[in-house]
Amino acid sequence: MKIILSTDFSAENEMLFPYAIDLLKEAGGEIILFHAFMDQILMGDSSFPGGLDSDTFFNRELLIEMEQQAEKFMQEKQQLLEQKISEAELHHITVTPVLKGGDPEMELIQLAEKEQPDLVLMGTHGKGKKRFLEGSMAKSVMTKLNVPLLSIPQGYQWNKSNDILYATNFGRFEVSTINRIFATLKHYQPVIHVVHLQEDAEDDKPGLLMEELKQAFRPEIAKQSIRFHLIKTAIPKEALKVFCEQNNISMASFIANRRKLIDFLFKDKIGKDAFFDLGIPMLTVREP
Repeated sequence: MKIILSTDFSAENEMLFPYAIDLLKEAGGEIILFHAFMDQILMGDSSFPGGLDSDTFFNRELLIEMEQQAEKFMQEKQQLLEQKISEAELHHITVTPVLKGGDPEMELIQLAEKEQPDLVLMGTHGKGKKRFLEGSMAKSVMTKLNVPLLSIPQGYQWNKSNDILYATNFGRFEVSTINRIFATLKHYQPVIHVVHLQEDAEDDKPGLLMEELKQAFRPEIAKQSIRFHLIKTAIPKEALKVFCEQNNISMASFIANRRKLIDFLFKDKIGKDAFFDLGIPMLTVREP
């Protein structure tokens, strides 16, 4: 198994280390520890004596300093991660540092295309001018990455529950996506709750589509590793939150649609923000 772990070098980001180690604990594999720093510094005219025309002035000294600092931080984080792996006596897990100069989002996407990891792991909060690992970046890259993205909220304490919510809108790729989630999380022996929230209680179509989706998972239903829930509600966002609390949901998952920047997952206009607001890890898979 191979994981890309994105880091902004903050102490808060170290919370991702146990997740990466746990995901590889049984199968072993490689953790690619990734960081990108901006390799161009733009300064306005007023910053320079003599009124230099320097809207795109390239400050080489500052760039060199940034790169050296990034190399130092990367070495420290790599050593810390390797120490945690050694303490767990997991000698079949390796760490590969990757440090890039450039736009963090684009560099991450390109690295994922090159390495083809099983998933990318990032936090949903970060520091710095770019706020590298903040929720806004997770929202953006989840529609562009060619592999699943696991986003962990800062400060989240891992819930030992293996109950996973999967939000369906009955698209073309539901079956393949659910199977991919099963494969990605097989170490946890997940129970996937396939959920659709319906505002129009008189609409029969969602019920028919849910029954059709069930037919693709008869073996999993027999093993009780998948459950299906059609929830009729006038307050879908609140219903989503209540469902997660009542069923001890430890992770939410859905297809990240590329067609719109913020695509709605349900006809009742529940968007990605509703899932960020749950405060639990999110596993997203880009629409093929």
